[in-house]
Amino acid sequence: MNNIPREQNSQHRLELLAAQRQLYSDVKNLQMISVVIGVPLVITWSILVAVIPKLAVYAGLWGIIATFLELLVFSRLQKSTQEKAAKIQQIFDCDVLQFSWASLNCGIRVAPELIVDASNRYKLKHQDYSALQNWYPISVGQLPIHLARIICQRSNIWWDAKLRRRYSKWIVFILIILTILVFLIGLVGGLTLEKFLLAVLAPLTPAFVLGLRQYTEHNEAANRLDRLRENAEIIVQKVISKKITQQEIEMESYSLQTQIYDNRRRSPLIFDWLYSQLRREDEEQMNKGAESLVQELTQNP
Repeated sequence: MNNIPREQNSQHRLELLAAQRQLYSDVKNLQMISVVIGVPLVITWSILVAVIPKLAVYAGLWGIIATFLELLVFSRLQKSTQEKAAKIQQIFDCDVLQFSWASLNCGIRVAPELIVDASNRYKLKHQDYSALQNWYPISVGQLPIHLARIICQRSNIWWDAKLRRRYSKWIVFILIILTILVFLIGLVGGLTLEKFLLAVLAPLTPAFVLGLRQYTEHNEAANRLDRLRENAEIIVQKVISKKITQQEIEMESYSLQTQIYDNRRRSPLIFDWLYSQLRREDEEQMNKGAESLVQELTQNP
Protein backbone atom coordinates (compact mmCIF):
# COMPACT_ATOMS: atom_id res chain seq x y z
CA MET A 1 0.00 0.00 0.00
CA ASN A 2 3.07 2.26 -0.01
CA ASN A 3 6.42 2.42 -1.84
CA ILE A 4 8.78 2.34 1.15
CA PRO A 5 10.23 -1.15 0.43
CA ARG A 6 10.98 -0.17 -3.18
CA GLU A 7 12.03 3.44 -2.65
CA GLN A 8 14.54 2.67 0.12
CA ASN A 9 16.45 0.35 -2.23
CA SER A 10 16.57 2.65 -5.24
CA GLN A 11 20.01 3.75 -6.43
CA HIS A 12 19.68 7.35 -5.29
CA ARG A 13 18.41 6.38 -1.82
CA LEU A 14 21.23 3.89 -1.35
CA GLU A 15 23.74 6.57 -2.33
CA LEU A 16 22.32 8.77 0.43
CA LEU A 17 22.76 5.95 2.93
CA ALA A 18 26.28 5.33 1.66
CA ALA A 19 27.14 9.01 2.11
CA GLN A 20 25.81 9.22 5.65
CA ARG A 21 27.50 5.93 6.57
CA GLN A 22 30.84 7.25 5.25
CA LEU A 23 30.53 10.53 7.16
CA TYR A 24 29.64 8.67 10.33
CA SER A 25 32.75 6.53 9.73
CA ASP A 26 34.82 9.70 9.41
CA VAL A 27 33.57 10.79 12.83
CA LYS A 28 34.35 7.37 14.27
CA ASN A 29 37.88 7.57 12.89
CA LEU A 30 38.33 10.83 14.78
CA GLN A 31 37.01 9.08 17.87
CA MET A 32 39.49 6.27 17.34
CA ILE A 33 42.36 8.75 17.28
CA SER A 34 41.05 10.12 20.57
CA VAL A 35 40.94 6.64 22.03
CA VAL A 36 44.49 5.83 20.89
CA ILE A 37 45.73 9.07 22.44
CA GLY A 38 43.78 8.53 25.63
CA VAL A 39 44.15 4.79 26.29
CA PRO A 40 46.99 2.75 24.68
CA LEU A 41 49.45 5.63 24.90
CA VAL A 42 48.43 6.24 28.51
CA ILE A 43 49.20 2.63 29.40
CA THR A 44 52.51 2.90 27.56
CA TRP A 45 53.43 5.97 29.59
CA SER A 46 52.54 4.17 32.82
CA ILE A 47 54.77 1.23 31.91
CA LEU A 48 57.65 3.53 30.96
CA VAL A 49 57.39 5.45 34.23
CA ALA A 50 57.39 2.20 36.21
CA VAL A 51 60.68 1.32 34.49
CA ILE A 52 62.13 4.84 34.21
CA PRO A 53 60.74 7.00 37.07
CA LYS A 54 62.32 10.16 35.63
CA LEU A 55 59.67 10.15 32.90
CA ALA A 56 56.91 10.84 35.44
CA VAL A 57 56.76 14.56 34.64
CA TYR A 58 56.46 13.90 30.92
CA ALA A 59 53.72 11.35 31.54
CA GLY A 60 51.72 13.91 33.48
CA LEU A 61 52.25 16.50 30.76
CA TRP A 62 51.01 14.04 28.15
CA GLY A 63 47.85 13.47 30.13
CA ILE A 64 47.13 17.22 30.15
CA ILE A 65 47.87 17.60 26.42
CA ALA A 66 45.71 14.61 25.50
CA THR A 67 42.80 15.99 27.51
CA PHE A 68 42.94 19.38 25.80
CA LEU A 69 43.22 17.78 22.34
CA GLU A 70 40.09 15.77 23.02
CA LEU A 71 38.06 18.69 24.33
CA LEU A 72 39.18 21.46 21.96
CA VAL A 73 40.02 19.73 18.65
CA PHE A 74 38.51 16.30 18.13
CA SER A 75 35.13 17.05 19.74
CA ARG A 76 34.50 20.04 17.46
CA LEU A 77 35.42 18.19 14.27
CA GLN A 78 33.23 15.28 15.27
CA LYS A 79 30.22 17.51 15.94
CA SER A 80 30.43 19.28 12.57
CA THR A 81 30.78 16.08 10.53
CA GLN A 82 28.10 14.24 12.49
CA GLU A 83 25.57 16.99 11.86
CA LYS A 84 26.15 16.66 8.10
CA ALA A 85 25.67 12.89 8.33
CA ALA A 86 22.45 13.33 10.31
CA LYS A 87 21.11 15.75 7.70
CA ILE A 88 21.81 13.29 4.90
CA GLN A 89 19.98 10.60 6.84
CA GLN A 90 17.10 13.04 7.28
CA ILE A 91 17.05 13.62 3.50
CA PHE A 92 16.76 9.84 3.05
CA ASP A 93 13.85 9.70 5.47
CA CYS A 94 12.13 12.64 3.77
CA ASP A 95 12.40 10.89 0.40
CA VAL A 96 11.39 7.41 1.56
CA LEU A 97 8.79 8.28 4.21
CA GLN A 98 7.39 11.19 2.16
CA PHE A 99 8.10 14.03 4.58
CA SER A 100 8.43 17.68 3.59
CA TRP A 101 11.94 18.94 4.39
CA ALA A 102 10.71 22.48 5.00
CA SER A 103 8.17 21.29 7.56
CA LEU A 104 10.82 19.53 9.63
CA ASN A 105 12.89 22.68 10.31
CA CYS A 106 16.26 21.00 9.76
CA GLY A 107 18.03 23.99 8.27
CA ILE A 108 19.80 24.03 4.91
CA ARG A 109 20.13 20.70 3.10
CA VAL A 110 23.59 19.22 2.63
CA ALA A 111 25.26 20.19 -0.65
CA PRO A 112 24.86 17.44 -3.29
CA GLU A 113 28.61 17.60 -4.01
CA LEU A 114 29.33 16.52 -0.44
CA ILE A 115 26.90 13.61 -0.79
CA VAL A 116 28.54 12.50 -4.04
CA ASP A 117 32.03 12.72 -2.52
CA ALA A 118 31.06 10.75 0.59
CA SER A 119 29.19 8.05 -1.34
CA ASN A 120 32.14 7.66 -3.73
CA ARG A 121 34.48 7.17 -0.78
CA TYR A 122 32.09 4.55 0.56
CA LYS A 123 32.24 2.72 -2.80
CA LEU A 124 36.04 2.52 -2.57
CA LYS A 125 35.72 0.32 0.51
CA HIS A 126 32.60 -1.69 -0.35
CA GLN A 127 31.78 -3.73 -3.43
CA ASP A 128 28.09 -2.88 -3.44
CA TYR A 129 25.23 -1.45 -1.38
CA SER A 130 23.99 -4.79 -0.06
CA ALA A 131 24.70 -3.83 3.57
CA LEU A 132 22.46 -0.77 3.16
CA GLN A 133 19.44 -2.44 1.59
CA ASN A 134 16.12 -2.81 3.44
CA TRP A 135 16.93 -0.01 5.86
CA TYR A 136 13.37 -0.20 7.15
CA PRO A 137 11.36 -3.42 7.62
CA ILE A 138 9.84 -4.47 4.31
CA SER A 139 6.67 -5.60 6.11
CA VAL A 140 5.57 -1.95 6.38
CA GLY A 141 4.70 -2.06 2.69
CA GLN A 142 1.35 -3.56 3.69
CA LEU A 143 0.25 -0.35 5.42
CA PRO A 144 -0.85 3.07 4.14
CA ILE A 145 1.97 5.61 4.31
CA HIS A 146 0.73 7.48 7.40
CA LEU A 147 0.80 4.24 9.42
CA ALA A 148 3.93 2.83 7.82
CA ARG A 149 5.86 5.95 8.85
CA ILE A 150 5.10 5.40 12.52
CA ILE A 151 6.21 1.76 12.38
CA CYS A 152 9.44 2.73 10.59
CA GLN A 153 10.13 5.47 13.12
CA ARG A 154 9.38 3.23 16.07
CA SER A 155 11.60 0.45 14.67
CA ASN A 156 14.49 2.85 14.08
CA ILE A 157 14.18 4.30 17.58
CA TRP A 158 13.99 0.89 19.29
CA TRP A 159 17.01 -0.42 17.39
CA ASP A 160 19.12 2.64 18.16
CA ALA A 161 18.31 2.60 21.89
CA LYS A 162 19.04 -1.12 22.22
CA LEU A 163 22.38 -0.73 20.45
CA ARG A 164 23.46 2.13 22.70
CA ARG A 165 22.62 0.33 25.92
CA ARG A 166 24.64 -2.68 24.87
CA TYR A 167 27.53 -0.42 23.90
CA SER A 168 27.39 1.30 27.30
CA LYS A 169 27.92 -2.04 29.02
CA TRP A 170 31.05 -2.57 26.93
CA ILE A 171 32.38 0.83 27.99
CA VAL A 172 31.92 0.01 31.70
CA PHE A 173 33.68 -3.33 31.24
CA ILE A 174 36.64 -1.72 29.44
CA LEU A 175 37.01 1.02 32.07
CA ILE A 176 37.05 -1.54 34.87
CA ILE A 177 39.71 -3.61 33.12
CA LEU A 178 41.76 -0.50 32.38
CA THR A 179 41.62 0.64 36.01
CA ILE A 180 42.71 -2.75 37.33
CA LEU A 181 45.53 -2.95 34.78
CA VAL A 182 47.00 0.45 35.55
CA PHE A 183 46.77 -0.02 39.33
CA LEU A 184 48.58 -3.34 39.00
CA ILE A 185 51.30 -1.58 37.00
CA GLY A 186 51.67 0.94 39.82
CA LEU A 187 51.86 -1.73 42.51
CA VAL A 188 54.31 -3.92 40.63
CA GLY A 189 56.52 -0.89 39.93
CA GLY A 190 56.63 -0.03 43.63
CA LEU A 191 55.75 3.61 43.01
CA THR A 192 55.49 6.12 45.84
CA LEU A 193 52.19 7.97 46.32
CA GLU A 194 53.59 11.05 44.57
CA LYS A 195 54.85 9.07 41.59
CA PHE A 196 51.64 7.03 41.52
CA LEU A 197 49.49 10.16 41.31
CA LEU A 198 51.73 11.76 38.69
CA ALA A 199 52.61 8.71 36.63
CA VAL A 200 49.38 6.69 36.87
CA LEU A 201 46.36 8.80 37.74
CA ALA A 202 47.33 11.88 35.71
CA PRO A 203 47.94 9.95 32.45
CA LEU A 204 44.77 7.94 33.10
CA THR A 205 42.64 11.10 33.15
CA PRO A 206 41.94 11.36 29.39
CA ALA A 207 40.96 7.68 29.25
CA PHE A 208 38.40 8.16 31.99
CA VAL A 209 37.19 11.48 30.54
CA LEU A 210 36.57 9.76 27.20
CA GLY A 211 35.07 6.59 28.68
CA LEU A 212 32.79 8.27 31.19
CA ARG A 213 31.65 10.82 28.64
CA GLN A 214 30.84 8.06 26.15
CA TYR A 215 28.96 6.09 28.80
CA THR A 216 26.96 9.13 29.94
CA GLU A 217 26.14 10.36 26.43
CA HIS A 218 25.08 6.93 25.16
CA ASN A 219 22.79 6.41 28.16
CA GLU A 220 21.31 9.89 27.77
CA ALA A 221 20.69 9.20 24.08
CA ALA A 222 19.09 5.84 24.92
CA ASN A 223 16.82 7.52 27.49
CA ARG A 224 15.73 10.10 24.91
CA LEU A 225 15.05 7.32 22.44
CA ASP A 226 13.02 5.38 25.00
CA ARG A 227 10.76 8.40 25.44
CA LEU A 228 10.37 8.73 21.66
CA ARG A 229 9.59 5.02 21.37
CA GLU A 230 6.91 5.36 24.03
CA ASN A 231 5.36 8.22 22.06
CA ALA A 232 5.37 6.11 18.89
CA GLU A 233 3.78 3.18 20.69
CA ILE A 234 1.08 5.43 22.15
CA ILE A 235 0.23 6.55 18.62
CA VAL A 236 0.05 2.92 17.45
CA GLN A 237 -2.28 2.02 20.31
CA LYS A 238 -4.49 5.01 19.50
CA VAL A 239 -4.68 3.80 15.90
CA ILE A 240 -5.67 0.33 17.02
CA SER A 241 -8.35 1.70 19.36
CA LYS A 242 -9.44 4.22 16.68
CA LYS A 243 -8.85 7.22 18.97
CA ILE A 244 -6.78 9.27 16.52
CA THR A 245 -7.44 10.73 13.09
CA GLN A 246 -5.18 10.47 10.06
CA GLN A 247 -4.40 14.19 10.26
CA GLU A 248 -3.35 13.82 13.91
CA ILE A 249 -1.16 10.86 12.98
CA GLU A 250 0.54 12.98 10.32
CA MET A 251 1.23 15.78 12.81
CA GLU A 252 2.58 13.38 15.44
CA SER A 253 4.78 11.70 12.85
CA TYR A 254 6.31 15.00 11.74
CA SER A 255 7.02 15.96 15.35
CA LEU A 256 8.61 12.56 15.99
CA GLN A 257 10.83 12.84 12.92
CA THR A 258 12.15 16.22 14.04
CA GLN A 259 13.10 14.74 17.40
CA ILE A 260 14.75 11.74 15.71
CA TYR A 261 16.94 14.08 13.68
CA ASP A 262 17.86 16.09 16.76
CA ASN A 263 18.88 12.92 18.57
CA ARG A 264 20.98 11.73 15.62
CA ARG A 265 23.01 14.90 15.41
CA ARG A 266 23.59 15.04 19.18
CA SER A 267 24.22 11.41 20.02
CA PRO A 268 27.68 9.78 20.26
CA LEU A 269 28.57 7.10 17.72
CA ILE A 270 29.58 3.47 17.99
CA PHE A 271 32.81 2.25 16.39
CA ASP A 272 32.20 0.41 13.11
CA TRP A 273 33.82 -2.87 14.19
CA LEU A 274 31.62 -3.12 17.28
CA TYR A 275 28.59 -1.69 15.47
CA SER A 276 28.78 -4.55 12.96
CA GLN A 277 28.93 -7.13 15.72
CA LEU A 278 26.01 -5.75 17.72
CA ARG A 279 23.60 -4.79 14.93
CA ARG A 280 22.77 -8.25 13.50
CA GLU A 281 20.83 -9.61 16.45
CA ASP A 282 19.11 -6.27 17.05
CA GLU A 283 18.03 -5.98 13.39
CA GLU A 284 16.41 -9.41 13.51
CA GLN A 285 14.46 -8.47 16.64
CA MET A 286 13.51 -5.11 15.10
CA ASN A 287 12.10 -6.73 11.97
CA LYS A 288 10.08 -9.27 13.97
CA GLY A 289 8.72 -6.51 16.18
CA ALA A 290 7.70 -4.50 13.12
CA GLU A 291 6.00 -7.53 11.56
CA SER A 292 4.03 -8.05 14.75
CA LEU A 293 2.84 -4.43 14.79
CA VAL A 294 1.99 -4.49 11.09
CA GLN A 295 -0.06 -7.64 11.57
CA GLU A 296 -1.90 -6.04 14.49
CA LEU A 297 -2.69 -2.92 12.47
CA THR A 298 -3.86 -4.84 9.41
CA GLN A 299 -6.19 -6.87 11.59
CA ASN A 300 -7.67 -3.64 12.95
CA PRO A 301 -8.25 -1.52 9.82
